Amino acid sequence: MPIIVDLFANCDFSTLKFSRQRFSSEHCSASGGRPKTTDTHLKTSDSRIIMNRPIWTLPLSKHTINKLDKLGYKCCEDLIDSLDDPEKKSKVLRKHMESESEIRDMLKTPKYKTAAELDIERDSIATFCKSIDELLNGGVQVGRITELSGAPGSGKSQLSMQLCVSVQIPVCFEGLQAEAIYVDTNSNFSELRLTEMIDAFLGHVSKVLSGPIDFKGAANSELLKSLTTASMLSKIHRVQMNDLNQLYALYTTLERHPNVKLIVVDSFVMPLYQVENSLRKNTLVHSALDLLQTIACEHDLAVVLTNDLTTAITENGAEVFPALGESFGHRVQYRLLLSKIPNRPNEYAALLKKSVEHGRSAARFTISSNGVRDLPSEESSQ
Repeated sequence: MPIIVDLFANCDFSTLKFSRQRFSSEHCSASGGRPKTTDTHLKTSDSRIIMNRPIWTLPLSKHTINKLDKLGYKCCEDLIDSLDDPEKKSKVLRKHMESESEIRDMLKTPKYKTAAELDIERDSIATFCKSIDELLNGGVQVGRITELSGAPGSGKSQLSMQLCVSVQIPVCFEGLQAEAIYVDTNSNFSELRLTEMIDAFLGHVSKVLSGPIDFKGAANSELLKSLTTASMLSKIHRVQMNDLNQLYALYTTLERHPNVKLIVVDSFVMPLYQVENSLRKNTLVHSALDLLQTIACEHDLAVVLTNDLTTAITENGAEVFPALGESFGHRVQYRLLLSKIPNRPNEYAALLKKSVEHGRSAARFTISSNGVRDLPSEESSQ
């Protein structure tokens, strides 16, 4: 956990040779061309190992598969040989398949790492609330998608804006010292509210600098003194959208602001209310999630989505669930259900519904003019 928040709370494959696997037309069945295999074979090239598997195993359209089958292409080796032959490619394949780059991507051997080679330690963005950070294994995780669901007034946008402030915590406080993109689909973005949160943060930084803690050099002290409300607001980039297809514009924003470590989509579900066709809606949802997960991994940043609640009729009667169904829930790595605690002013609860590290658990927090904070210890223990 960043210091500033803690203070608030107090084998070489080139040598391998394999026997060759042949797939010929006589080995293929009449219905669909699925072959009977003989021996196995991997073909080595300068950059990859290609397995000679049947054409029908590639993620191509049925029309393309049938065309290639009629042209005599039975296995991936035949296809890659034609891709490398300009004459064959121009005469035979150009009209019958997707782009060459897509085909070559399909033929690449997947990269792998052993468990020992994986980077277990991940950067995280603190929420300024220690109890929520503990639910999320230290904060909102970089490289992952976190969903915040809840009814209106449950604190989703407040927590999202708080994260836009805390992602800017300087490195000397063990923060990321980065920027944020706030995709606003429901006009919940508030510069005034962000200003209140930033002023509270800067007030605390001022107290810390006047205290006894050494922040290792004058450079860090000068950096902290240079933090202003205006400079921090300038590192939160609001993008207004009303269609999930517009999320592709994030690539342009990331090119202009490469230090972004947080993308908030508030709300993810709002643009979908105008889509009546359920099949198109489902396609939009999963295409957007594919895009956001790719961006999170490629740019090493955290993605936070806000979601509404919906009522479903079950054998136990009417129950409330996050919108967009179970398939959506399977695509995100963390799910927090936020709610207002009845008859307790400014007190809220966060239920961890899904995590890749922890089981279900809950935390309580408060939202004040300073932002999202822990409850006083005597209240949170009740």
